[in-house]
Amino acid sequence: MDPMDATDMLRPFVEAEREFVQLQEAGDHDAAVRCLETVLRQEQATVQQMQDTVLSSLFERLAVGYNTLGMKYLKDGSTEVSCKFFEKAEALTDPANLHMNPQSRLVLRAVTYNNMGCFYKSMSKLHTALQYLRKAQTMEERSNGKCQNPAGTHLNLCALLSQMGKHQEALQHAQRALSLLEANPSTHTSGSSESLICVAYFNMGAEFEHLKKTNEALWAYQRAYENCQSELGEEHALSKQISGCLTQLRSKQSNKRSHR
Repeated sequence: MDPMDATDMLRPFVEAEREFVQLQEAGDHDAAVRCLETVLRQEQATVQQMQDTVLSSLFERLAVGYNTLGMKYLKDGSTEVSCKFFEKAEALTDPANLHMNPQSRLVLRAVTYNNMGCFYKSMSKLHTALQYLRKAQTMEERSNGKCQNPAGTHLNLCALLSQMGKHQEALQHAQRALSLLEANPSTHTSGSSESLICVAYFNMGAEFEHLKKTNEALWAYQRAYENCQSELGEEHALSKQISGCLTQLRSKQSNKRSHR
């Protein structure tokens, strides 16, 4: 194929990606996704002729867009709309989609499954949520460190297993998250501005408390509080929550001693 023909063929996709980035930056995630869906629909014949992974970045952006909208509508309480976007992301990241770079596809499928785990947890479908989070964990382990936030998946698993009353297993996931975060200091904070290392120690404290290991729980809460103070400040909601847990547990411990 003539190089000029190839450039002309790709132009609509390049322009759509540029528009997608601008709309995402402006916070209009719905319009961003629509512009990619439109170009794929209009240029369907061209897409089918495309070899290998020429359009991988466009499909990757669309998968990110679907996940962004899935989480946005989940937070807004629009669960049916949210579910549709997650299903679209799941279909797009299927191994049958050969337009996508295999490594990127695996990473984005793990993100999708992680988000679907959060979706089903919010719907109180805990066993379904667990299946999706375990799938995400497996994919992250297969990705050779390419996944964005494996510690976050372990923290999601910890919270879910704790809710299911499986506290020993939940504790193991909190500990695994902590070891991943300490090995990669750049991943300490999530987009929500909460320090993941604080959350990991805090979750460990809660699981130790469930397992009636008071000294270990106090140690974990103390570490969570120290990290939270230095990273987020003592006025942050998480700092106050951890401080409350410490006070409560110390009070319980001193009451036990005085009753002996």
